[in-house]
Amino acid sequence: MPKDSSRRNDTRRANKDRRARLEELRRQQKAAERRKNFLFVGSAIAVALILIGAAVIPAYLHDQAKNRKLKAGYQAKPTKAEVAAGCEGVHNDPISPAALHVTTPIDYSKEKYGDTRGGTPPIPPSNGRHNPVSLGDTNRFYPLAQKPRPERAVHNLEHGYIVVWYDSKLPADQAAHLQELAAAGSLSRLLVVGWWQGDLPAGKHVVLSSWGRTDRCAKVSDDVINSFYKAHLNASVAPEAGLPAIQGADNYPAGTLPGSSPAPSPSTSASPSPSASSTKK
Repeated sequence: MPKDSSRRNDTRRANKDRRARLEELRRQQKAAERRKNFLFVGSAIAVALILIGAAVIPAYLHDQAKNRKLKAGYQAKPTKAEVAAGCEGVHNDPISPAALHVTTPIDYSKEKYGDTRGGTPPIPPSNGRHNPVSLGDTNRFYPLAQKPRPERAVHNLEHGYIVVWYDSKLPADQAAHLQELAAAGSLSRLLVVGWWQGDLPAGKHVVLSSWGRTDRCAKVSDDVINSFYKAHLNASVAPEAGLPAIQGADNYPAGTLPGSSPAPSPSTSASPSPSASSTKK
């Protein structure tokens, strides 16, 4: 083969090899760029997911915890003040429909609308069936001697009142202090009602109630009562929160169960609005 032809063939092979190497370098460069872009996009997605998770997950967990605290059966951890007073913490009781009016006596130990933890009877009641006429709130202390009807006090709870129940085992000085609290202007929707139908359960002689909420305590505590009052007064779970005592309720002795006449439903015009005619001190 002539030398010129041999050199041309060598040159072609060299050029072909060079092109092949260049093509391979380009392929490697493109592959590296794709990996780099993939890593960048993947990192960006990961960061976005982390940021979304950081915003959404805490909110979700917060909502779940909030919903759990609203469910029947939830037991709040007692505060330091509650522990000092021998309280169990606020319990969410089963909640009845509104306006379950009856004029006959009710054995609340056989009802289900109260705190039954530990197998205790659901007394005192925090909601459920009740008399059409509430207790009045001109006088807000109803001692044991008057045998105040719990059926009427439950009607007050339906209106968003706070009721502090006590039994005969509570020392006299503590009962006297409850009377002072009932007269306090800052607690104008708090009633103190003697539970004369035996001892209150679980060795707790003071029980705080709002509609659907119960806190059993061993002794009277201003801090506990004021905190409960602030947290649960006119709570949204009370069907008729904010309404005053039934008009004319003060005319009936606390130990009586008025009949349906003249006892209107709170939703009728016979029940004044909160601004119309409150009979508070």
